[in-house]
Amino acid sequence: MGGAFQLGTGFRFEEFTDGLSNTLLIGEKTVPIDGMGLGWLDCSIYNGNYFACSTRPVGKDSPPTTNPRSSAWTFGSWHTRVVQFCFADGHVKGISDSIDPYTYELLGQRNDGMVIPDY
Repeated sequence: MGGAFQLGTGFRFEEFTDGLSNTLLIGEKTVPIDGMGLGWLDCSIYNGNYFACSTRPVGKDSPPTTNPRSSAWTFGSWHTRVVQFCFADGHVKGISDSIDPYTYELLGQRNDGMVIPDY
């Protein structure tokens, strides 16, 4: 089991056995309001200075946030109660910052074989 990305490993679409439309691929990152433009707090995937810039966990211990003061290493935004994600099939959907943690974790897995509840 695993997410869409793992260090040093590439995956073919056929390895997304839960379905491309059921697997998170990329999402908005959390940048604290006081951290705009500051090194690792506001780096991008293209920033070679900080490896972790292109990583964020998806799981019950790392819920998405819309708190502009959060410095948690999670997906997040400053939108009202929603964080935007692109799924592996290319569609984009806003996910509530109050999504059930178990459901959120399932969306982060590409091949666990579990049915994702409505969210």
